[in-house]
Amino acid sequence: MSDISVPGYEINGVLGQGGFGVVYLARQTSVGREVALKVDNRVLLSDRDRRRFLREVTAAGALSGHPHVVPVYDAGLLPDGRPYMVLELCPGGSLARRTLSPAEARDVGVRIADALAAAHEQGVLHRDVKPANILINRYGQVALSDFGLATMPASGPDASVTRESLTPSYAPPEAFDLAEPSPAGDVYALAATVYALLSGRPPRFPESGVPNLAMILALHRLPVPDLPGVPPELSAVLRRALASDPRERTPGAAAFRDALAAVPLPPPAGPSSGPPASAPPASAPLASAPLVSVPFAAAPFAAAQSAGRHPAPFAPQHLAPGPAPGYPTNPPAQPDTRPPASSAPSGVNRILVAIIATLSLVIVAGAGAFVYNQILQGPPEEKETTAQEQVPTPATTATKQAGVFEGLDTYTENCPAAKVRGGQAACVRESECWGGLVIIVGDTKARRLGCEETHSWETFAVAPIPKDAETYVQQDLAKHPTVKKVCSRATLLASRTGTARDYAATRWTADVMPPSQSQFEDGIRFYRCIASLSGQQPRRSFFH
Repeated sequence: MSDISVPGYEINGVLGQGGFGVVYLARQTSVGREVALKVDNRVLLSDRDRRRFLREVTAAGALSGHPHVVPVYDAGLLPDGRPYMVLELCPGGSLARRTLSPAEARDVGVRIADALAAAHEQGVLHRDVKPANILINRYGQVALSDFGLATMPASGPDASVTRESLTPSYAPPEAFDLAEPSPAGDVYALAATVYALLSGRPPRFPESGVPNLAMILALHRLPVPDLPGVPPELSAVLRRALASDPRERTPGAAAFRDALAAVPLPPPAGPSSGPPASAPPASAPLASAPLVSVPFAAAPFAAAQSAGRHPAPFAPQHLAPGPAPGYPTNPPAQPDTRPPASSAPSGVNRILVAIIATLSLVIVAGAGAFVYNQILQGPPEEKETTAQEQVPTPATTATKQAGVFEGLDTYTENCPAAKVRGGQAACVRESECWGGLVIIVGDTKARRLGCEETHSWETFAVAPIPKDAETYVQQDLAKHPTVKKVCSRATLLASRTGTARDYAATRWTADVMPPSQSQFEDGIRFYRCIASLSGQQPRRSFFH
């Protein structure tokens, strides 16, 4: 049935699969129960990867007692290094692509907000709340799953590295400005989720998708439109939680929960008690499987909380099994958001395009390039910069390669990266250190820091982008054979200086930092090779 074997579990089929993993239907033999066995496709070779996996397990395990969090029963590593997690089986599928009535959507929001409030009390941020991560278990409860991006207080510098999984239409605006994750971000994502359950689409974002980061920033500045048939009281609660400025947003998940619960809504039409009706055939589309919830009022909720109990379950009366019953594995249902080389949003109406274009020009105006200094936090001397923004340093004609590394003083003599055939790489004379690396829809941003400050990454080489791979999309550029050689661990290890050589080779991680999209469009055609030392938050340079 499967090519994997996990002691204590019988594999009985595949529930779903996506780009990052497979979810199997399994039976836990020791207790005779059916479970979901989630196996990641990626092999955990580095300490950084293992810490990320441990963070997910720890975050989910710490909240497994909450009725609206999918419990984690077990976790471990397969012999080949792939991680697995054993989760509660949720045969009702996820809420992805479902449309609910105002009362139903409100009730889902109340329950998930309560789960987030419990998480925030323990210092856990989910960071990827969306309909696909809300599952329905065998008892009709909605439960939050997939803490793959969860952040905990002890996460260290890795917490700011959010590469693969940010969902632009649900992520808060500040996530695109390199702001530190906060509970306000989860509030925004849950409000966007409730909005999507009402309308079929998250707020502000067009159905045709978003081609670039500039449009994402512009869209986040648009007002939140009203929804037909949704009471204004509910719209007002959502609109406050969707404020672009986190300081103007509902202050926390508990406050959002209480505000939702206080909205007076009649229960949806249909049975509210008695035995559940039989489920429609498995082939029935998700949209045709309405969910009927128990009416939920603020007063009973507050009374239940004060008594240490949780409210009555979200009780759907009609559930159709989805094509892959829950358990997010970054499935293909989430489209590739990386922008094409040149495209326009075909499905956006002309008015929206005009608004977005105008806002994009406002963002660009006065900077001469697409930078975000106007909207970044902190005093001017500590502002964040994109990966390639630099204060130009003098470069001699002997070390500049025909202007490729404009603004950098580079050298090739005794530079290990320069020995890679065909790479045309060089080393930088001035040390460059960076905070967390964030890659969103292919566009790379990082905070430039002094190497005497706590940092996560340091530049160990620079090189021209190969002619047959002219792109700023990090995931694509990093796969190019020449780039892989220039930014390899071997090159990294050979580039270390002084006491940096005392650290074991397995503790070093190499990665690729391309130019930002706007700088690529302005003609910047070189990338950086960057290095990180696991388990350390250095305050020094390792390559100078």
